[in-house]
Amino acid sequence: MAGSLPGMSWPIYFKDRLIVGDLDSNVGVATLWMPKESVAAQLPQGSYSVCGQLYTKRGINPLLRNILANPKIAYIVLCGVDRQGSGDALLTFFNKGITGDAAGQGWRIIGDDEALLDKELPLDALELVRKNVEIFDLRMKPLEQVSAKITSLKKKRAFAQPQTFPESPMPKPTGYPSDMSVFKVRRDYIGDAWLDALKIIHRFGVETPGMYGKVKQVHNLCTVVEKENAREPKIADFMKFNRESLDKYVKGFFDKDRGSEHYTYGERIFAWDGVDQYAHMVRKLKGFPYDRGVLAILWKPHADNNPPANVVNAEGTSQKGWTVPCLVMILGQCIGDDFNMTAVFRNNDVYGAWPLNAFALRTMQQDICHEIGKNLGSLTTIAHIAEIYEIDWEDTAKVLAANDTLARFCQYDARSYYTVDVDGSDIIVKFFSPNGAQQLAEYKEDGKRPKVARDLCLMAVKDMLVSDLGAASDLGRQLAKAEAAVKLGLKFKQDNELAK
Repeated sequence: MAGSLPGMSWPIYFKDRLIVGDLDSNVGVATLWMPKESVAAQLPQGSYSVCGQLYTKRGINPLLRNILANPKIAYIVLCGVDRQGSGDALLTFFNKGITGDAAGQGWRIIGDDEALLDKELPLDALELVRKNVEIFDLRMKPLEQVSAKITSLKKKRAFAQPQTFPESPMPKPTGYPSDMSVFKVRRDYIGDAWLDALKIIHRFGVETPGMYGKVKQVHNLCTVVEKENAREPKIADFMKFNRESLDKYVKGFFDKDRGSEHYTYGERIFAWDGVDQYAHMVRKLKGFPYDRGVLAILWKPHADNNPPANVVNAEGTSQKGWTVPCLVMILGQCIGDDFNMTAVFRNNDVYGAWPLNAFALRTMQQDICHEIGKNLGSLTTIAHIAEIYEIDWEDTAKVLAANDTLARFCQYDARSYYTVDVDGSDIIVKFFSPNGAQQLAEYKEDGKRPKVARDLCLMAVKDMLVSDLGAASDLGRQLAKAEAAVKLGLKFKQDNELAK
């Protein structure tokens, strides 16, 4: 419901992100992607009421709410670079109007399929703005022209009484945007890696139909395990099996006798039509540890692509009762004294199967290391389709809520560590190999320069010196403190608070 606003502090939305000028002015300036500071600096003092950026179409809602709360705003001057179409959408709102959203989620701007205006804003209030506020399109125009337009505008009275309306409830996200392919997990132990893999699918997974109901899935989940000892497995309390059941699973994983089953992994690895692929892998590694052909294939094209007629539906896709390998390839190579192994899954039940699969594959990797006299390197699994079945969604959320703690995210970066120092006005950042044996890079910049911390961060990113998000976040934090110390005349010491 609309209401009067005695003693209101305006703007009521995003005041801390706006430049407030003369509140008696009729002019609001939307600079889109151009820095608002750059625009405001070129405008006559007192010539505008508020100046701010409008990055996205979603920002149109607070803009309209601020106008309704301060109906002295009679003009919107649109300027700057329109990178995401927010300027187009705002102009379309004024030129074409709105229509109801079919799903009842809000108002649609006619001619724009993306912009959604809050349903809490009534139609008559939105029409009041459209009819009484003029918008001027000065996108990509020189700021001198923007300034001239603003100073030419005539003074007007408020077109209505101030109004505010209920906030839109914050919707709970059902999924999160992602790049949809190649999700990387790197952990020392399988249990920690499992939590990360579950979280990736739980958060970014797309719901799709599966053979046994709906699944959430992502493409190309790459999980690296570095320190797990399969002989003495580290079975976390939150995992769904104990040592006895794990040993039983691993034994069955490598069983060469498939009995009545269509396949077993052991049969495909050790006895594929009389071929022992494991033995060939060991033989090649003993002959040349850098051999590019050390692999085992578990998919039989002539058999696995042709299910019996009684388990094929009308569209020709296999149904329940027909099982084919999820694990389709195992590869390995030595780097120095370490033997690294990679396993490729066409699809992988990450909740129920992946941790067991990983322990079994780690066992195989350790067996090969023993036979060829090499150290145990990393185990990498790549799941083309990494999925969680609908029946496991609820428990996945519970496992993550109970065990995904902040302490898990303090870990080393496999590429480097760094030091940040201040010498006079210079900020110096050095990168070293993880073992400290080699300096990899050094950057020195004048800390008095604008945005120097940002530039130093980008140098490190450009040279690919940081791979861990936690390490990158800390680097940005340390460099920001160093820049503040130089500019404020304070003392800087890495990992400490600034001092006088």
